[in-house]
Amino acid sequence: MISKHGVRMIVEYPTDRRTELLPIFDNHPYLHALSEAFLKEGLGEAFTDSLDAPQVVLLNHKGVIFLSGDANNPSVPELLERVPQKCLIIIPPRNWEVRIKEFWGNKLKPYPRTKFSSEGLDIKHMQNIQKKLPDGMVIEEVTSETIHQVSDQAKGIIKQLSPSLEKFMEKNFGFLIRDGETIVSLALAASPIYNNEFEIHIETHPDYQKRGLAMISAARLIQHSLKNGMLPHWDADNPPSAKLAIKLGFSNPEEYNAYYWIEE
Repeated sequence: MISKHGVRMIVEYPTDRRTELLPIFDNHPYLHALSEAFLKEGLGEAFTDSLDAPQVVLLNHKGVIFLSGDANNPSVPELLERVPQKCLIIIPPRNWEVRIKEFWGNKLKPYPRTKFSSEGLDIKHMQNIQKKLPDGMVIEEVTSETIHQVSDQAKGIIKQLSPSLEKFMEKNFGFLIRDGETIVSLALAASPIYNNEFEIHIETHPDYQKRGLAMISAARLIQHSLKNGMLPHWDADNPPSAKLAIKLGFSNPEEYNAYYWIEE
């Protein structure tokens, strides 16, 4: 659609055509497995400047927003008006940073993250890490029964991606460490799996942190993935997560900023 001023107006893109937007995200390097899943699963909302020849896209699913396409498109300001406060905004590395800083000014806040390469992951290294599992603890694959025992944080992440815990387990997988009946660490394939790639979610019970358990559960998940021809991705949102990625064998760290905006 074209406004009376000759500027393309933003329209919602049909859910059944979302995969047509995938080429616009080809050069979007950050959390790529997640944006691809949003499009292929038809999750959330997608807005573009055109139904026939889209040049700019906004994906919004439960507070996670991806922007992609031509940052210089005249429809970008109207697109940005659809971004709510306090949402995580993921942008490509070229031009977009300038546009969103112009639009939000001092309301825009950076959220530092670190992207890693998965190319150096090694099964033998994962096996050696798992030898450090403390005596008395066990590591096991998450099942359709034990998924109900995970933390509220993990359930919240799952609910962003799947209508139910059961549906999540039909396509995804994970591993947990138990100390008796207590789940002390958890590693999940935390995005829908396409092209045999996915994003990882790791967490450890507060009473069991700083014991290396997150590294062990992650190593089991990665070992399983590599054995089955899958490639896990690691995108850290804090320094401890970035350090853990390096210990696991992820490489080529690239620091970048995601953003959110808030009224001051």
